[in-house]
Amino acid sequence: MAAVVTTPQLEANYDTFIAELTALTRKYGVAIQSVGGIYLADDPGEFRNVSYVADITSGDLLPEFPTD
Repeated sequence: MAAVVTTPQLEANYDTFIAELTALTRKYGVAIQSVGGIYLADDPGEFRNVSYVADITSGDLLPEFPTD
């Protein structure tokens, strides 16, 4: 597996995301378990059209990246 290359800005964005995800987990009572399942963007705008496909019965939560 290749190493993930990060930048200080990417790491700051990730830390902020984790803090907000923690708050959402506490607010709604939904926790996500993921191992090796993240996508990183150099610019958050790269994910402007992302949506999530969620199947509550299987527990799967998958990002969907439309091809424009």
